[in-house]
Amino acid sequence: MMHWLRCLVTPVRELYYKFTQNRNANIYTLTHNGQVVFLQAVLNDVFDPVNRGIQVVDDVIFDPQYVFLPSELHPLYLGKIGEPVTVAYANPSWLYTRTEVNYSGYHFIVKVPVAVVWDTDRMNALIDKYRLPSRNRYNVVTY
Repeated sequence: MMHWLRCLVTPVRELYYKFTQNRNANIYTLTHNGQVVFLQAVLNDVFDPVNRGIQVVDDVIFDPQYVFLPSELHPLYLGKIGEPVTVAYANPSWLYTRTEVNYSGYHFIVKVPVAVVWDTDRMNALIDKYRLPSRNRYNVVTY
């Protein structure tokens, strides 16, 4: 009699186990989103659960110095220091080239420690799953 009851209960027990596993995975997915702290937590949970050394940082972007247009009638003289008519300003504003302002073009950088063993495809898949849709340019580097 007991064996017959176990035969009846075992499939229900297995279904309940699969249900709770799926439920926990769905709750984990819903509680983590594209915010930096959650993306970093997901990557650390999967690839570096002990040391948690994976970091998500913004790319370095300089604020460009605005130079006025001729139609705005607000001239800005850009002289060289070696020219005799150039006046040294107390607080000079530095002009950056387009490559310096845009830097690398990445929205964020994922920094992974050298000691962490990770798969590139799985890392990119997790980042693509949790990142914001507008933040689509990123780079994964080791440090």
